[in-house]
Amino acid sequence: HSAITEIAERNLTDEAREGIHKYLNHSLPFYAIWMDQFRYTDPFRPSGKWHSNWMDSNGAVDILNEKCAAYQVDRIWRLMKDYKKMNPDEVRLNLLYLIHLVADMHCPGHNVWPKKSHPFYYYHLTNNKGGKESFHKVWDTDAIEYGRKKWTASDYAEKMATLSEKEIKKICKGSPFKWAAKSLPHAEQTFDLTPDGSNKQAYSKETRLEMQRICDIEAVKAGYRLAFVMNQIFKTK
Repeated sequence: HSAITEIAERNLTDEAREGIHKYLNHSLPFYAIWMDQFRYTDPFRPSGKWHSNWMDSNGAVDILNEKCAAYQVDRIWRLMKDYKKMNPDEVRLNLLYLIHLVADMHCPGHNVWPKKSHPFYYYHLTNNKGGKESFHKVWDTDAIEYGRKKWTASDYAEKMATLSEKEIKKICKGSPFKWAAKSLPHAEQTFDLTPDGSNKQAYSKETRLEMQRICDIEAVKAGYRLAFVMNQIFKTK
Protein backbone atom coordinates (compact mmCIF):
# COMPACT_ATOMS: atom_id res chain seq x y z
CA HIS A 1 0.00 0.00 0.00
CA SER A 2 2.79 2.42 0.81
CA ALA A 3 4.55 1.73 -2.49
CA ILE A 4 1.35 2.11 -4.51
CA THR A 5 0.37 5.39 -2.88
CA GLU A 6 3.91 6.71 -3.29
CA ILE A 7 3.71 6.06 -7.05
CA ALA A 8 0.32 7.75 -7.16
CA GLU A 9 1.54 10.76 -5.17
CA ARG A 10 4.32 11.35 -7.70
CA ASN A 11 1.86 11.33 -10.59
CA LEU A 12 -0.80 13.70 -9.29
CA THR A 13 -1.62 16.90 -11.11
CA ASP A 14 -1.29 20.16 -9.19
CA GLU A 15 -5.09 20.39 -9.06
CA ALA A 16 -5.43 16.90 -7.61
CA ARG A 17 -2.70 17.44 -5.04
CA GLU A 18 -4.31 20.69 -3.95
CA GLY A 19 -7.77 19.09 -3.74
CA ILE A 20 -6.53 16.08 -1.78
CA HIS A 21 -4.68 18.29 0.68
CA LYS A 22 -7.79 20.42 1.13
CA TYR A 23 -9.82 17.43 2.31
CA LEU A 24 -7.15 15.23 3.88
CA ASN A 25 -4.46 17.71 4.97
CA HIS A 26 -1.81 15.19 4.04
CA SER A 27 -0.30 13.10 1.24
CA LEU A 28 -1.70 9.83 -0.12
CA PRO A 29 0.92 7.56 1.56
CA PHE A 30 -0.07 8.90 4.98
CA TYR A 31 -3.49 7.27 4.54
CA ALA A 32 -2.35 4.13 2.70
CA ILE A 33 -3.70 1.69 5.32
CA TRP A 34 -6.42 3.85 6.89
CA MET A 35 -9.15 1.43 5.81
CA ASP A 36 -7.39 -1.49 7.45
CA GLN A 37 -7.04 0.44 10.67
CA PHE A 38 -10.70 1.46 10.89
CA ARG A 39 -12.53 -1.39 9.12
CA TYR A 40 -13.60 -3.01 12.39
CA THR A 41 -14.89 0.16 14.04
CA ASP A 42 -18.24 1.89 13.70
CA PRO A 43 -19.46 3.37 11.42
CA PHE A 44 -16.98 1.85 8.95
CA ARG A 45 -17.70 -1.85 9.52
CA PRO A 46 -19.59 -2.36 6.22
CA SER A 47 -16.47 -1.33 4.30
CA GLY A 48 -14.59 -4.25 5.82
CA LYS A 49 -16.14 -6.51 3.16
CA TRP A 50 -14.96 -4.38 0.24
CA HIS A 51 -11.27 -5.31 0.15
CA SER A 52 -11.33 -8.10 -2.45
CA ASN A 53 -12.61 -8.72 -5.94
CA TRP A 54 -15.43 -11.26 -5.94
CA MET A 55 -15.91 -13.63 -8.85
CA ASP A 56 -19.16 -14.98 -10.26
CA SER A 57 -19.80 -18.66 -11.06
CA ASN A 58 -18.07 -18.22 -14.43
CA GLY A 59 -14.87 -16.92 -12.85
CA ALA A 60 -15.43 -13.34 -14.04
CA VAL A 61 -15.48 -10.23 -11.85
CA ASP A 62 -18.94 -9.98 -10.28
CA ILE A 63 -19.96 -6.48 -11.37
CA LEU A 64 -23.19 -6.64 -9.35
CA ASN A 65 -21.63 -7.64 -6.05
CA GLU A 66 -21.48 -4.69 -3.65
CA LYS A 67 -18.73 -6.41 -1.68
CA CYS A 68 -16.44 -6.35 -4.72
CA ALA A 69 -13.56 -3.87 -4.54
CA ALA A 70 -13.90 -3.03 -8.24
CA TYR A 71 -17.63 -2.38 -7.73
CA GLN A 72 -16.90 0.03 -4.89
CA VAL A 73 -14.12 1.84 -6.76
CA ASP A 74 -16.43 2.29 -9.73
CA ARG A 75 -19.32 3.47 -7.51
CA ILE A 76 -17.24 5.91 -5.48
CA TRP A 77 -15.46 7.28 -8.53
CA ARG A 78 -18.81 8.04 -10.17
CA LEU A 79 -20.10 9.59 -6.97
CA MET A 80 -17.05 11.82 -6.61
CA LYS A 81 -17.57 13.40 -10.01
CA ASP A 82 -19.92 15.76 -8.17
CA TYR A 83 -17.73 16.11 -5.09
CA LYS A 84 -18.25 19.89 -4.98
CA LYS A 85 -21.90 19.28 -4.15
CA MET A 86 -21.07 16.84 -1.37
CA ASN A 87 -20.52 17.36 2.34
CA PRO A 88 -16.76 17.83 2.97
CA ASP A 89 -16.72 14.93 5.46
CA GLU A 90 -18.28 12.67 2.82
CA VAL A 91 -15.68 13.74 0.28
CA ARG A 92 -12.91 12.99 2.77
CA LEU A 93 -14.26 9.52 3.57
CA ASN A 94 -14.62 8.56 -0.08
CA LEU A 95 -11.09 9.72 -0.86
CA LEU A 96 -9.84 7.49 1.95
CA TYR A 97 -11.77 4.57 0.50
CA LEU A 98 -10.33 5.08 -2.99
CA ILE A 99 -6.76 5.34 -1.69
CA HIS A 100 -6.99 1.86 -0.24
CA LEU A 101 -9.39 0.04 -2.56
CA VAL A 102 -7.61 0.83 -5.82
CA ALA A 103 -4.56 -0.82 -4.27
CA ASP A 104 -6.46 -3.80 -2.86
CA MET A 105 -8.15 -4.65 -6.14
CA HIS A 106 -4.72 -5.09 -7.75
CA CYS A 107 -3.25 -7.48 -5.18
CA PRO A 108 -3.07 -10.92 -6.86
CA GLY A 109 -4.25 -12.55 -3.64
CA HIS A 110 -7.30 -10.33 -3.14
CA ASN A 111 -9.81 -12.43 -5.02
CA VAL A 112 -12.68 -14.58 -3.79
CA TRP A 113 -13.78 -17.42 -6.05
CA PRO A 114 -16.89 -19.60 -5.86
CA LYS A 115 -15.12 -22.64 -7.24
CA LYS A 116 -13.62 -25.26 -4.94
CA SER A 117 -10.44 -25.16 -6.99
CA HIS A 118 -10.09 -21.47 -6.19
CA PRO A 119 -10.44 -21.04 -2.42
CA PHE A 120 -10.78 -17.83 -0.44
CA TYR A 121 -7.56 -15.83 -0.50
CA TYR A 122 -6.99 -16.34 3.23
CA TYR A 123 -6.04 -20.02 3.15
CA HIS A 124 -2.80 -20.87 4.90
CA LEU A 125 0.71 -21.80 3.90
CA THR A 126 3.34 -23.24 6.26
CA ASN A 127 6.90 -22.41 7.31
CA ASN A 128 9.97 -24.46 8.27
CA LYS A 129 8.79 -24.73 11.86
CA GLY A 130 5.44 -26.16 10.83
CA GLY A 131 3.59 -23.00 11.73
CA LYS A 132 0.90 -21.43 9.61
CA GLU A 133 1.65 -18.54 7.28
CA SER A 134 -1.02 -16.29 5.81
CA PHE A 135 -1.49 -16.62 2.06
CA HIS A 136 -2.62 -13.00 2.17
CA LYS A 137 0.58 -11.75 3.86
CA VAL A 138 2.80 -13.69 1.50
CA TRP A 139 1.25 -11.94 -1.50
CA ASP A 140 0.71 -8.54 0.12
CA THR A 141 4.16 -8.23 1.68
CA ASP A 142 6.65 -11.09 1.42
CA ALA A 143 6.56 -11.48 -2.36
CA ILE A 144 7.15 -7.85 -3.17
CA GLU A 145 9.81 -7.42 -0.46
CA TYR A 146 11.93 -10.38 -1.59
CA GLY A 147 15.54 -9.14 -1.75
CA ARG A 148 14.38 -5.60 -0.96
CA LYS A 149 14.15 -5.46 2.82
CA LYS A 150 16.00 -2.14 2.89
CA TRP A 151 13.83 -0.49 0.23
CA THR A 152 11.50 2.30 1.28
CA ALA A 153 8.27 3.13 -0.53
CA SER A 154 10.14 6.03 -2.14
CA ASP A 155 12.85 3.66 -3.35
CA TYR A 156 10.21 1.42 -4.88
CA ALA A 157 8.46 4.26 -6.69
CA GLU A 158 11.74 5.62 -8.03
CA LYS A 159 13.02 2.27 -9.28
CA MET A 160 9.81 0.65 -10.50
CA ALA A 161 7.47 3.40 -11.70
CA THR A 162 9.26 4.23 -14.92
CA LEU A 163 6.52 3.89 -17.53
CA SER A 164 6.26 6.37 -20.38
CA GLU A 165 3.27 8.69 -20.77
CA LYS A 166 2.02 6.47 -23.59
CA GLU A 167 2.25 3.35 -21.42
CA ILE A 168 0.51 5.07 -18.50
CA LYS A 169 -2.31 6.23 -20.73
CA LYS A 170 -2.78 2.70 -22.04
CA ILE A 171 -3.04 1.02 -18.62
CA CYS A 172 -5.46 3.70 -17.35
CA LYS A 173 -7.98 3.09 -20.11
CA GLY A 174 -11.26 1.43 -19.23
CA SER A 175 -13.30 0.99 -16.08
CA PRO A 176 -12.32 -0.53 -12.71
CA PHE A 177 -14.09 -3.71 -13.83
CA LYS A 178 -11.88 -3.96 -16.90
CA TRP A 179 -8.81 -3.28 -14.75
CA ALA A 180 -9.81 -6.11 -12.43
CA ALA A 181 -10.51 -8.47 -15.33
CA LYS A 182 -7.06 -7.87 -16.82
CA SER A 183 -5.50 -8.78 -13.48
CA LEU A 184 -7.30 -12.13 -13.26
CA PRO A 185 -4.55 -14.17 -14.98
CA HIS A 186 -2.17 -13.11 -12.22
CA ALA A 187 -4.75 -13.95 -9.58
CA GLU A 188 -5.06 -17.41 -11.09
CA GLN A 189 -1.30 -17.92 -10.88
CA THR A 190 -1.29 -17.45 -7.11
CA PHE A 191 -2.88 -20.86 -6.65
CA ASP A 192 -0.21 -22.57 -8.75
CA LEU A 193 2.76 -20.71 -7.29
CA THR A 194 1.70 -20.92 -3.63
CA PRO A 195 -0.68 -23.87 -3.24
CA ASP A 196 -2.64 -24.49 -0.06
CA GLY A 197 -0.43 -25.88 2.70
CA SER A 198 2.86 -25.40 0.85
CA ASN A 199 5.99 -24.31 2.73
CA LYS A 200 6.75 -20.73 1.76
CA GLN A 201 10.40 -21.11 2.78
CA ALA A 202 10.82 -24.01 0.37
CA TYR A 203 9.91 -21.99 -2.72
CA SER A 204 12.71 -21.81 -5.26
CA LYS A 205 14.39 -18.58 -6.22
CA GLU A 206 12.67 -18.80 -9.60
CA THR A 207 9.27 -19.09 -7.94
CA ARG A 208 9.97 -16.15 -5.63
CA LEU A 209 11.11 -13.98 -8.52
CA GLU A 210 8.00 -14.89 -10.51
CA MET A 211 5.83 -13.98 -7.51
CA GLN A 212 7.66 -10.68 -7.24
CA ARG A 213 7.30 -9.99 -10.95
CA ILE A 214 3.54 -10.45 -10.72
CA CYS A 215 3.28 -8.18 -7.68
CA ASP A 216 5.42 -5.53 -9.35
CA ILE A 217 3.25 -5.43 -12.46
CA GLU A 218 0.07 -5.06 -10.41
CA ALA A 219 1.51 -2.58 -7.90
CA VAL A 220 2.81 -0.25 -10.59
CA LYS A 221 -0.50 -0.36 -12.46
CA ALA A 222 -2.34 0.36 -9.21
CA GLY A 223 -0.17 3.38 -8.47
CA TYR A 224 -0.69 4.96 -11.86
CA ARG A 225 -4.40 4.17 -11.83
CA LEU A 226 -4.89 5.64 -8.36
CA ALA A 227 -3.27 8.85 -9.57
CA PHE A 228 -5.46 8.76 -12.68
CA VAL A 229 -8.65 8.44 -10.60
CA MET A 230 -7.63 11.33 -8.35
CA ASN A 231 -6.59 13.47 -11.30
CA GLN A 232 -9.93 12.87 -12.98
CA ILE A 233 -11.89 13.73 -9.85
CA PHE A 234 -10.14 17.06 -9.37
CA LYS A 235 -9.76 17.88 -13.04
CA THR A 236 -10.64 21.49 -13.78
CA LYS A 237 -13.71 21.48 -15.99
